[in-house]
Amino acid sequence: MTSIRNLPAGSVSSLFQSGLSGGASLSSSAAGLSADLLGGLYAGKGAGAGTALTSRLYAPIAPWSLTARPNPANTPELLGKAAKQAMSGGSLVNEDAAQLDLPNASSDYKKLFALYNGLNTLSQLAENARAKGVTASEAAQLQKVFQRGVKEVLGYVESSRFDRLRLVQGEVNASTRAAAAGRVAATAYQTPPLVASDLNAASDALQGDVRFTLSIARINQTHTIGVDLSSVPPSERTLPRFVSEVNAQLEAEGLATRFETRRIPGQERTTTVGGKTVSLGKTPDSWALNLKMDSSEAVTLTPAATVPAIYIAQKAGNPDPDGKPSTQDAVLTNQMLKLQTGAESLAPPDPLNTPAPKVAGQVWSKTLDAALASVRSMQTLSDGSVLVLSDVTGELGGQKIRGDRDVVLQKFDSAGKLLFSRDLGASDEASGLSMAVADDGRIAIAGKIKGKLEGATNGSVTELKGGVSDSFVTVYNAAGEEAWTQRRGSVGDDEATHLAWDSAGKLYVAGNSTGGRSGLSGLGQSDVFLETYETGANNTVTYSAAAIAGDTGKDVARGLFIDGDNLYLASNDGGFGVIRRFDLSGGAPALAATRNIGSLGGGDLTGLGMAGGRIIVAGNAWSGDLSAGNVVRDYSGGKDGFVARLSTSLNPSGRDRLTYFGGTGEDTVTGVSIKADRVFLTGTTRADLPSLDKIGTVDGFVAEIDPSNGNIDWSRRFSGKDGFVAPSAIAVDPGGASILDRLGLPTGAVNAADSLRLDAVSSVRVGDQLQVRGRLNGQKTTITVREGDTLTTFAERMGRALAGQADVRVMTVDGGRRLQVRPLTARNVVELIAGPEGKDALRGLGLPEGVLRTTTVAKGGKMAPADGGYPIFGLKLNGKINLENAAEIGHSAAELAAAITVVRSAYRDLKDAATPSSVKAAQSAPAAAVPAYMQKQIANYQEALAKLTGSG
Repeated sequence: MTSIRNLPAGSVSSLFQSGLSGGASLSSSAAGLSADLLGGLYAGKGAGAGTALTSRLYAPIAPWSLTARPNPANTPELLGKAAKQAMSGGSLVNEDAAQLDLPNASSDYKKLFALYNGLNTLSQLAENARAKGVTASEAAQLQKVFQRGVKEVLGYVESSRFDRLRLVQGEVNASTRAAAAGRVAATAYQTPPLVASDLNAASDALQGDVRFTLSIARINQTHTIGVDLSSVPPSERTLPRFVSEVNAQLEAEGLATRFETRRIPGQERTTTVGGKTVSLGKTPDSWALNLKMDSSEAVTLTPAATVPAIYIAQKAGNPDPDGKPSTQDAVLTNQMLKLQTGAESLAPPDPLNTPAPKVAGQVWSKTLDAALASVRSMQTLSDGSVLVLSDVTGELGGQKIRGDRDVVLQKFDSAGKLLFSRDLGASDEASGLSMAVADDGRIAIAGKIKGKLEGATNGSVTELKGGVSDSFVTVYNAAGEEAWTQRRGSVGDDEATHLAWDSAGKLYVAGNSTGGRSGLSGLGQSDVFLETYETGANNTVTYSAAAIAGDTGKDVARGLFIDGDNLYLASNDGGFGVIRRFDLSGGAPALAATRNIGSLGGGDLTGLGMAGGRIIVAGNAWSGDLSAGNVVRDYSGGKDGFVARLSTSLNPSGRDRLTYFGGTGEDTVTGVSIKADRVFLTGTTRADLPSLDKIGTVDGFVAEIDPSNGNIDWSRRFSGKDGFVAPSAIAVDPGGASILDRLGLPTGAVNAADSLRLDAVSSVRVGDQLQVRGRLNGQKTTITVREGDTLTTFAERMGRALAGQADVRVMTVDGGRRLQVRPLTARNVVELIAGPEGKDALRGLGLPEGVLRTTTVAKGGKMAPADGGYPIFGLKLNGKINLENAAEIGHSAAELAAAITVVRSAYRDLKDAATPSSVKAAQSAPAAAVPAYMQKQIANYQEALAKLTGSG
């Protein structure tokens, strides 16, 4: 072929001058070298024609064009030199260096080109940061220069004023709506489908002992409605009859609450046969119950008979599909199961016979939000609901988190519907490790954190020193509103792992530290700490460092339990299971007894509590050599779970019992729940268990163990997606399963409203800020989140700050409250600006930074700002981008690439506006016929360009 180097002198230059001077890059314009283009050159007309009319420049040649003089935008060597100059302290944005080759051109071009070069240099710094062989000191220097450069570039955008366009840092939208910030009290509660095809057919959901009570509070009076189908023959138990009879009682009491049937249309079904999609037709229509509630009536449901309910959190899916751990190709799903221990199935019927694996006794299975990384702890409440403590790594339910990893506390009703969600608000990363509920309903969570935690009261901490973690403790009231947060740490890593409330409301915290704790010296590599927190008036907190426990090795806390004046602390001390008893009668915990139950052989302790007036310790061991009393169920080999029953004094007793649970393979207890003197274990197994045969590769199990005799009173085994499942937490409600489960209705209050506090229903914290401008480039006004702010009060202040230029209101969408902002009229242009790092209310609310404006259709069908001004371009460039790690480098590179594209779009818009319509018409005119020799030359050009652009 004819090489580009061998083309006639000036042909490539003239070709690019005419075809690419519009700012397109070589790679984006290769496809444009067509017969039309070169035919125009040949015939002297048409696209890219070489006439005086069309060859004249109406805009300066863009620096990224190959026809531009060598510069950092089109010459790698010069770009590398620009990056080195930046590393040496040079500016990234320099208007004087942006030379124009068109006399008297608008200064807008010089500003755009200077901005382009600055963004381009930032992109090169990002590329340098992810190059191989970059040392830690080099990476730190690149990060420092990059952050300075981002600040310089965005400062230039803020200060620059253009003649024929408008440029902003953020997005450009017509309006914006925040993520949900709190759930309103729903006026209806719909159940799953309870009957299919024939509404008047008897429903399986209404069979058996259908008895429950509706308590409806209205105007300081509670009305009680009893539902009892015992006198109705099974064949006559239809949804319409149920609705008619219950509604008659509600009407007789003068209540507005009603049941109704709700039709659910059938859905199309398909399958794949031989690579083709084949329709299976629609599923039949089905019907559900819908409980409609008046806003003035609070509804509570109470079943007549109950059995224990077990909630299990787990991951399902193969953790290593290709057998190569380095590829990290796992696709795991977080789930929550509800099981019941009674003989009668309380699961809602499946009238459509949906194929899905179910555990015997399964009431329901719920897929949790994909943003949840892991579920750490679960607790059931007296109202029938369940609390779930998890780590979250992404946007949860439309709500953005502050950092890379945060802690979220969620509450679900007994039917699996989400009641509220609370995130900690960590700006870097945090993990939730423990949860405990006080007698008065207060909820405490604890864990570890790196980076900032806004709103926390800091004790002695080592925040951001060497990347170590500190412990945190947060207490919420029963409504999930934060009361206080405390953070503490030593010179090493710290984490709070276990919590327990005493009867007086004092909170005890156990955890691990590698550097002593609050003035108490360390004993070894890692020690167990014990401390207390007392809440006073106005949520003031009194802290006490109680004790450091362990030996000279590595010791970790594994359980905490309080019984009257006795506090029990379980720990793994260098591979040995140790339980300590502290006497609380004197105020401060005083060590009273220690019991070492022997070597765990590489296993660990998992839980601690009390059943039948005896201390219960559970865990895993690789041998049958534990010294925890008389063995009532033998060790089976490999790794077994165990339950030990000890005296409350911790002194060895003839009544101490040790039960092993497992088969011949590797069996691991991952969660323990002790309620109403009943002990439940959950975990994983790879082999047969007592009376539980193998199903998949790694199965889950749940078992009720009688610690007095080792009997297995109830057990289930289950598998998951691809034959893998891994339970991580368990909670038991002794009366949590009932006929209401079969109906798909919750026990307790139905759809109670969520908190109104802004800091409760979003990641926003008191003291967070955002800024607004009522006009583009106008005066900024700062809005700060105040104590007690609701979404409504914040929206009112935001509207006042925008001086009537925007409509700011709280909307209810899909049952959630949302903040909506939009220009008040077509001529208004308003701007939302992020708050400072770590205190950004804009991100916490889920609002994008940028400009809000309306548009209109201009001449020629082009969209234009409705205020009559010049076009507005948004860089969508986050001022917080950085080069801290590989993920952040990739994210920064993507944002910079997008911003560069916006600059080029602005250039094309300027160039288009400067080019006369007659010229544009001539450029778009059809090309003349191209002779054969010219077609051959076109093919040569195309091949050469393909090699240059990497597409051939």
